[in-house]
Amino acid sequence: MEVKFFGPRGLLLLTACILGLASGCSRGRQYPPTHSVSGVVTVDGQPVADAIVSFLSDNGQYPANGSTDASGRYELTSFTRGDGAMEGSFRVTIVKYEKEGGDKAAGSAEKPAAEEAEAEETGNEGYVPAGMVVSQHDTGPKNLLPKQYADQQETPLTAAVRAEENSIDFDLSK
Repeated sequence: MEVKFFGPRGLLLLTACILGLASGCSRGRQYPPTHSVSGVVTVDGQPVADAIVSFLSDNGQYPANGSTDASGRYELTSFTRGDGAMEGSFRVTIVKYEKEGGDKAAGSAEKPAAEEAEAEETGNEGYVPAGMVVSQHDTGPKNLLPKQYADQQETPLTAAVRAEENSIDFDLSK
């Protein structure tokens, strides 16, 4: 007895299903439309290098971020590098964090060489000498720009992104 799994109609149906599935996979991810946004960040007219610029929406739109180069120029990214931001109104935050190995933040101090050597010898790297107070506060990198520009609720900076190429500069004051 001969069993047929696919007749001509079955083969045609199978081919149609495979083509339908394959065509749905070729499009890639679909993102909302974005528009080019770039500009320059300055403080009192001087370019700000290595700052992070964020466009944040109050109505749930996807945020866009970028960082400044040595001349203070930024270009925003929402989904793919340099794609810009979605159309709409945004609050803008700008921060510039102290670089590792740069000037130390207020209140932090380097370990004296003798303490480092002792910690290495004894294996007590987490040891705190008597009389020394350990800060319970975040001792992360220090923001070098005024704090009002770092807070989404407090920032005076706003921007409107239109369905076109957008050039938006920010001149901050200390």
